Amino acid sequence: MAKLPSQFNRAFDLSSLKEPPSIPGGTVIEANERIFVEQLIPLSKQKLVVVVLWTPRSSESVALVDLLTRISREAEQSHAWQLATVNADVESAIVEALRATGVPTTIALIAGQVAPLFEGLIPPEQLSELLEKVVELAKKQGVAGGASESNPAEEVEEPEVIAAYGALAVNDLARAQSEFEKLLARKPNDKDALQGLANIALLTRITGHDGGEVMAKAESDAHDIENQKIAADFQFLSGDISGAFSRLINLIQLTVGDERESIRLQVLSLFAMLEPGDPELVKARSALARALF
Repeated sequence: MAKLPSQFNRAFDLSSLKEPPSIPGGTVIEANERIFVEQLIPLSKQKLVVVVLWTPRSSESVALVDLLTRISREAEQSHAWQLATVNADVESAIVEALRATGVPTTIALIAGQVAPLFEGLIPPEQLSELLEKVVELAKKQGVAGGASESNPAEEVEEPEVIAAYGALAVNDLARAQSEFEKLLARKPNDKDALQGLANIALLTRITGHDGGEVMAKAESDAHDIENQKIAADFQFLSGDISGAFSRLINLIQLTVGDERESIRLQVLSLFAMLEPGDPELVKARSALARALF
């Protein structure tokens, strides 16, 4: 997560900030710069704050604010997070400080730090799922509606992963890839980053293809190697892990040179999406070794 730029707080002495006032559940805070600094930042040390930069001139912005308002009120009893809105037409300083490139943009404030979530409008079910993940991140960092539920031994999800979730929710594969790559640069061999990049590679490979058509063609034409590779990806996504690896490893036995190498790399990419002890992974590793050697 990133800290707010120092100039954002130029007019305020943060050391003098008092505890934020009690806010009734389900209330939406309409924030200006002073409210952002004097209320939202201190509040984010007690509970997750979800901030929407929006404009009343955009129907997409209005729809997102309405959707988040409804979700926040439905979740009122849990007191897990606080919704705040910022009118980007009026509060340019906040927009600049948060480095927003468009509206609507949704970010999370967790313990005074910023985690970008997503741009635009996403479906309600995806939004609810993303909010659950961000709430869990906040809890692991001791921000849980005023009561810490953190476990020192519990692994804390990295902020880049949360940002990548937000990008994936709006099908922004490039931004999700960038977030995972940032995490990998900071923590080489990070499991979540490697799994995330492998997942994006799979989604990139199947983009523009119809699963039903691909599988039908795979059954009728066993010699179309490229289609067979995409069919394996669709099998993997559907949960047929064994079938996906069997298809690819069979292709390795039928190909040579660069074509064979591309299939091997695809298998390794799918390996990265599984847990080390997964029985299907163990079995597939052994089958791959036999096919290669």
